[in-house]
Amino acid sequence: MRTSLLGLTSGLVLLAGFLGAAPQTDPPADETAAEEKPARVMVIPLSDDEDYMVDQVQAEFIIAALERAEKENFSRVILEIDTFGGYVFSAREMTEKLLRSKVPTTAFVKTKAISAGAFVAWACDEIVMRPLTTMGDAQVIMQTAQGIEAAPEKSVSVYRDDWEKASSTKNRPFAVARGFFDIDREILQVGTETDFEFTTRKDYDRLPEAERKPILNVLCEKGELLTMHAKEAEGYGLVTIHEDMEAYLATLGFTMDQVVEVDMETNQTILRYLGMNPWIFLVLTLIGLNGLYMELKAPGFGIPGLTAVVCFTVVFGARYFLGTADTFEMALFVIGLLLCLVEIFILPGFGVAGISGLVCVFGALVLASLPDFGGLPEYDWQWEMVSDAATPVLGSFVLSIVVFITIVPLVIKIPAAKRNLLPNEMTADKGFIIDTVPEHDNLIGRQGMARGDLRPTGKMALDDGRLLDVVSDGGFIADGAEVEIFSVDGNRIIVRQRAAGAV
Repeated sequence: MRTSLLGLTSGLVLLAGFLGAAPQTDPPADETAAEEKPARVMVIPLSDDEDYMVDQVQAEFIIAALERAEKENFSRVILEIDTFGGYVFSAREMTEKLLRSKVPTTAFVKTKAISAGAFVAWACDEIVMRPLTTMGDAQVIMQTAQGIEAAPEKSVSVYRDDWEKASSTKNRPFAVARGFFDIDREILQVGTETDFEFTTRKDYDRLPEAERKPILNVLCEKGELLTMHAKEAEGYGLVTIHEDMEAYLATLGFTMDQVVEVDMETNQTILRYLGMNPWIFLVLTLIGLNGLYMELKAPGFGIPGLTAVVCFTVVFGARYFLGTADTFEMALFVIGLLLCLVEIFILPGFGVAGISGLVCVFGALVLASLPDFGGLPEYDWQWEMVSDAATPVLGSFVLSIVVFITIVPLVIKIPAAKRNLLPNEMTADKGFIIDTVPEHDNLIGRQGMARGDLRPTGKMALDDGRLLDVVSDGGFIADGAEVEIFSVDGNRIIVRQRAAGAV
C-alpha cells in the first residue's frame, strides 16, 4: 500500500512540473526516513523470572529479539531490566549484540540492574530508571570453598575491556563503569557544578598540580563497589528518570498501543527450567543410569532402555540449547556407553574398557554442564565451576548404584515386571531337561586347555580328549590357556587358569 501511495505522489509531482506548476522541493532525508519507519517499539524483558538470573537461554532469546527488531524495522528496542545479574559470558553476548544494533536501544530499569544487568544497560544507547530503582555492583565473582571471592585479574581483563568498549561506543564515562566492577579504584567527580567529569583517584594523582580540577564528590571509596539509586545517577547525567514505561514513551512520541512486547517461547521457558535446575539434572541422570543398568541386566530394549534414552535426551538437549553442550559431549557419552557394552559382552572382567567407559560417561555429563573455557580450566573460579558441575553427577552415580542394589531387585520381583524383564520359567513339563554332571565322574583336579576364549563361559579340552562346557571363576581366560577344574556345582563345571610353571 505504501509503495502505491509513493508511486502516485511521484506521478503527481511530475505532472505538476510538466504543466508549469511551482517546482516541488524534496523533503529532507531524515523526514522521509521517519515516514518510512514503522511506528513500533519492541519491549524485551531481562528479568530474574523468580529464581533464575541472566543465563544463556535468556541471552539467545534477547539476541534473537534484537535481530527481529532490525529485520522488521522497529523504531526502538527497550530492554525492561529487573535482575540481580547472572553469567558473565551470557551478558557479554548480549552486550556485543547491543553495541552493534542498528535499532536505537533503551535500558529501562524497572526495579534493579545489578551486576550483569548494569553491564547490559551500559551497552544501550539510553538508560532510563524509574524512581527508587538501583544500578551497579558489577564485580566478577566466583563461588569457592572459602565463600564468594573476586575473580582473578586475568579473568577480569577481558571484562574490563568490554566495559571500556561500551563506554567509548555509547559516550559514557569509563571511570564510573570502573566504580561498578573494580573494587580497588576510588572514583571522583571533578570540575564545576555545571561542567564536571569523572576520573579515578589514581589517574587524578598522576596529573600535574596545575591540571587538577577541583574535586566535587567521591562517588565511591577504594574497597567499595559503586551502586547508584536513580536520583543520584540522574544528578551525574548518566540516566533520565520516568515514572513508568508510558511516561517515557510519551517523550519519544509513542503510545502504549505501539508497543510490541515479546517474551520467551514456552519451549525456551521449559529448557531454562530443565537446564538450570541442578535437582532436575540429578533426578534425570539418576533415572537414566538405572534404566541403562536394568537394560543391560535384561537385554531387549524395553521400558528401562526407552526411559534412559528419554532422560539423557532431555539432559543433553536442554544443555545443548543452553549453549553448554555440543556434539563433542554427546559423542563422548555414546563412546562411553559403547565401551561399557564392550566390557560386558566382548571383554568380560572389569578392565580398561569398562573403566574408560565410565570415565567418558561421567566426563560427558560434567562437560555438558560447563561453558566453553576455550581450553582446559586454568583459574580457580573455572575449577570451582568444574567442581560444582561434577557434584550432582557424582551424586547421581552413587545414588544410582544404591538404587540398583536396593530397589531394582524388588522391582524385578513384581509379577508385571518379571514378565517383561525375565525369561519364562523352564520346567520339565515344557520339555526342558537339566544336563547334570555324573556324580561318579570325579572331575575336580582334572586339567586341560581352554578351547576358545572363556568370557566367562566356554569349552575346555581334557587330557583324554573330551570337551566340557565350563565357566571361569576369574573372568576372561584366553584360548589355549592351561586350566584346572576346582569345583563342580550341579551342571556347572568351574575352572581357573593355572599359573605359569605350576605342576
